[in-house]
Amino acid sequence: MKTPRQKYENDPEYNRLVTLFESLIHEAKFTPSEIREAALLACINYEMQRSSRPYYMPKEALDALSYLEGFPDKRSRS
Repeated sequence: MKTPRQKYENDPEYNRLVTLFESLIHEAKFTPSEIREAALLACINYEMQRSSRPYYMPKEALDALSYLEGFPDKRSRS
């Protein structure tokens, strides 16, 4: 299994994804924490949408989502 650095150096699509994230951070559009949160939420949304059976989510995951939904959006205050 390749490390993220190895994938970055050898996989052009993965490299573009990382470069996109970096450019969003450099442009001050998102913080590194927001990029991580967005990537996690995208994975959760994908898993929930593709599941044809009722999806069980552990209480800890539900608590984490509730926390993120209540987190203030810094961009909306400007």
